[in-house]
Amino acid sequence: MVKNDIVKYLIGAIIIVACITSQYTFNVRDFLQQIILVYIVPSIIILFLDGKNILLNSYRNFKAALKYGLGYFGIFSAIGFALAFILIITIFALDPNSQQIINRPNPLLNISPEFAWYMIFLSFIIVGPFEEFLFRGFMFGKLEKILGNIHWIYPATISSLIFTIVHFYYYIVFGNIALVQFSQLMMFSIGMCGAYHMSGGNLIVPALLHGALDATSFLMIASPNFFIGLNLKLLLILVGIFVGIFSVLGKK
Repeated sequence: MVKNDIVKYLIGAIIIVACITSQYTFNVRDFLQQIILVYIVPSIIILFLDGKNILLNSYRNFKAALKYGLGYFGIFSAIGFALAFILIITIFALDPNSQQIINRPNPLLNISPEFAWYMIFLSFIIVGPFEEFLFRGFMFGKLEKILGNIHWIYPATISSLIFTIVHFYYYIVFGNIALVQFSQLMMFSIGMCGAYHMSGGNLIVPALLHGALDATSFLMIASPNFFIGLNLKLLLILVGIFVGIFSVLGKK
């Protein structure tokens, strides 16, 4: 049974990584084709491999998922900010020219305000749900099951590293500065893995948090007032930190 799970996991992991990275390999520009290639195709395959069990547990323990989702999101966001600060200082010290690179526009956010409104909507119904299904539900959940009686942080770190690596386009655009974005992605993913683990497989809360985090970034572009999106993002993070300190860490 374990061997069968390992085979399924390897097949699923290869398909997920291949589908996501193929949009860059084959330079897929059409937005609809990107959605199908990155989200729809791998999700259908994972659904046949082990997706039914993931979906059956996705609504479980909503209260626990909300507490640990916000809590771990806040805790690991704070860790991510600390890492980003250290990395920026280190990179600037080693390579002063990198200060010019950090101002380059993020290719994902280099869109029109009109299209940004669509992306706010899609963040909640496509990006958040599908990425959480693939990476927290399968990449983390399946690996945690395979590894058995081991602390969740280990499969979380492995799956989060894969989640970070598939965002390698940041390195193409920003070079060494991409380490800052990678630290944020890594910490966010580990936080969502923690929420998934502590709730027994709830995907609703991680999907909502993922969607909300992305949506606030697009709101900065869509709204004439940049600070509306920024303030909502900061508010979400601060609420998470508050819950993390007083509800998650406080009880320990």
